[in-house]
Amino acid sequence: MTKSKTKSKISCLICFFLLSFLPLASCGTHQKFMYQTDKDIQTLLKTSPAYPDTRFAVVSDLHFYDKTLGISGSAFQKYLDDDRKLLTLSEEIIAAAMEKISRENVRFVLIPGDMTKDGERINHEGVVKTLKKLESSRLKVYAVPGNHDINNGDAARYEGDETKPVPGINDMDFRVLYHEFGYKDAIATDKESLSYILEPEKELWLMGLDSCKWKENKPLSHPHTDGSFSPSTLAWIESQLILAKKEKKAVIVFMHHGIMEHYPANKKFYGKYIVDNDETVAELLAAYGVRMVFTGHYHAQDITKKEFKDSGNFIFDIETGSLVTAPCPYRIVEIKNGRSAVIKSIFIDSIPSMKDKFSGYAYDYVFNGTITMANAALDGYRVSKKQQPLISGQVSKAYCAHLSGDEKKPEMTINKEGFGLWLTFIAWMQKDLINGWWTDLPPNDNNLTIDLITGKVD
Repeated sequence: MTKSKTKSKISCLICFFLLSFLPLASCGTHQKFMYQTDKDIQTLLKTSPAYPDTRFAVVSDLHFYDKTLGISGSAFQKYLDDDRKLLTLSEEIIAAAMEKISRENVRFVLIPGDMTKDGERINHEGVVKTLKKLESSRLKVYAVPGNHDINNGDAARYEGDETKPVPGINDMDFRVLYHEFGYKDAIATDKESLSYILEPEKELWLMGLDSCKWKENKPLSHPHTDGSFSPSTLAWIESQLILAKKEKKAVIVFMHHGIMEHYPANKKFYGKYIVDNDETVAELLAAYGVRMVFTGHYHAQDITKKEFKDSGNFIFDIETGSLVTAPCPYRIVEIKNGRSAVIKSIFIDSIPSMKDKFSGYAYDYVFNGTITMANAALDGYRVSKKQQPLISGQVSKAYCAHLSGDEKKPEMTINKEGFGLWLTFIAWMQKDLINGWWTDLPPNDNNLTIDLITGKVD
């Protein structure tokens, strides 16, 4: 080994230890809420409105891409090499999903953000056109923004080896473009964000929360991946939950970011996919009887339950995978008998251009794309090209298992056969992530029934 390579690996080693052992930055909040101190509110919390019977769909992270922005050339390929979404097929996949959903006998559809590839106006207009077709079948559609959608400095077109900026949208544009998909029917809106409340069924309130940091995005810069709620928005959320209790309305929430970890070490490795102050947010919602929060962002089919032992409250974070990333899912949720939520997952396994070959193609695309990304990361860690294939496929298999949900953890999550000393160290540093992806936190992820009163799952 040369002296320069030795120095490079020593530098990598130092970086690993710094990243792994320095404490995570705390974004804790000391904000006090009325449910914690107000005795009248605490009495109000003892009421439990029944859920009305309803049936709805959830489809997330559409990432619509208009192919006129470019689908060839080295610049577009560079983007794809660091991405796992089926962008060039997005319009066809979305159309197939909407056609299926229109036949599902649902009352409304929830979309927890990331409508577009990177917030390009032309892509937003394409999504709106598609959603209007769905609404023509008398289905109501309700959307909130994702981190890709507003003030995104990555909005671009691709011409050969050039990436050129194109117009995106701001928050007011989003409210106008998606006026028919939530804002028109809103009975309350938050002045600090794009959050809103509406009543899709009698005695049921739907709280669409904007958890994105679009106000902090800068022109021609990558947008913020993480999410948060300002103190003002948290106060608004509580005020609406109090009103819902007083008016005996059951509440369902949907938002882009998760409100809890979906696998062990989720915060350690991908904390930006969980909203800041997640414990505070989850406890606030659970205190007011919110039992289901529908999220997206991480592109995985995963459901996780959080219980609060002191109060006996509980809440489920029901994450739906990206429609344009294998296994290309959507969910159907049916609430009946005032307390049961039956959740079923459906996967897009065929599109007109590929017929029944699509499902296999989609899996191979994300599997091979993840290997490409893993190898690029291993390049940064100075792992040799000869050693990279020994682990990159294992990383991809674990990640794809998590995307599909209901993971079946193997006895050996990392087979170290043939690993050199440096790769053995790298694998040790990343073992929590790989083990985490293989670990399915309860309950089931794809098909289950939740008792909204007791929290029990069948």
